[in-house]
Amino acid sequence: MQFGFGYREYINGKHQITIIEHFPKAEYDKHIKNIEFMRYYVRLKQIFTLAESNSNSFLQYMASVKKGNAKSNDESAVLEGNRLLINYLTSAGMFIDYGEKELGKALGKKYRIDFQKETSRLYDSIISYRFMDLMRNYAVHYGFPLHTYVRSLKAPSGLFSTKNALLQFKKWKHVRSDIERMPDNIRLEPHVEFMQMCIKHLFEKCIYDFSAKLVEVIEYTDTLVKKAEKKPPVFIKFESEEKYRVGEFTAMPVDIGIIQEALTDLRNHPSITITDKENRRPETQLEFYFNDELIMSGSVSDFKRIVTNQDSTEDVDPILSLGDRFALDDFPKMGQSTKVRVIKMQSNMKQSNGFPDTIKYYLEKYPQENTPST
Repeated sequence: MQFGFGYREYINGKHQITIIEHFPKAEYDKHIKNIEFMRYYVRLKQIFTLAESNSNSFLQYMASVKKGNAKSNDESAVLEGNRLLINYLTSAGMFIDYGEKELGKALGKKYRIDFQKETSRLYDSIISYRFMDLMRNYAVHYGFPLHTYVRSLKAPSGLFSTKNALLQFKKWKHVRSDIERMPDNIRLEPHVEFMQMCIKHLFEKCIYDFSAKLVEVIEYTDTLVKKAEKKPPVFIKFESEEKYRVGEFTAMPVDIGIIQEALTDLRNHPSITITDKENRRPETQLEFYFNDELIMSGSVSDFKRIVTNQDSTEDVDPILSLGDRFALDDFPKMGQSTKVRVIKMQSNMKQSNGFPDTIKYYLEKYPQENTPST
């Protein structure tokens, strides 16, 4: 079996695939694994979007009923409100169930357990979360959640659950005490709003947990798009060149749309900052000389792992000044450590943003060894 990479075009009314290069099976398998991982993201995104849409539909309908704009009689209005609410409760419950399952499949048992802990925390700490969580059971096993349509010039109008009807259900667990403290007519819109805030929080947790792998897939896809000259990239599997020429091959397109959605979710996440490589300033390079001989070079971030300040145990900024002292590990030999200080600096300014392109540090041993008198 042979594997290739190329791009798709639509020429003269026909799809055409051009192979740019042949790939080893390992590269093809990497693409397949990326597709499998993105499916976990896609499923969670789809169910979250469904829950969000159902939440909006329910709240919009309830607002219209409250204003007296529902074009139906009381019985039909209650039935429609229940339909929309049950749609929401079902999709919210699906997201909780799928979130736990998909995280476990994609990232392992630890992330599944972390998700369980977070849903337990929400259940214990937020009344609306546990009320709506068990309201789904009520709707499935007992009856419609909305019971009455109130039209009044004095009292609040709209569709309500009634406390007496809800309390007939025997499986509220400790939510029963929450319901007992509620008014006789219970407006469910605020509870749906709070529940959806919790669902959004859980979705953002999933995105955060997925983020490292998502970034890896996005960067990999970016290299493929550039290699395909910004045309739709595709992987191809075929038995032989002859069979490929007669159209006997399997094509695995790279779904750019899904990758762009994932990037958008990462950018919109409150706890994630994405910096485009094209907009990232080049990192300053450092060069260290001892006796005018170059002994080390690398970026600023490289030397954060090498330079150890003698006067502080805190994280060190390797941008130094004249007279600064530090220790060189494994210098001049492996296993040795030498204290040095900066006696001379040179900066080369080539970047238009004002940051130096290269900083050269000239070092001497410190303290200086005493020279015997003659």
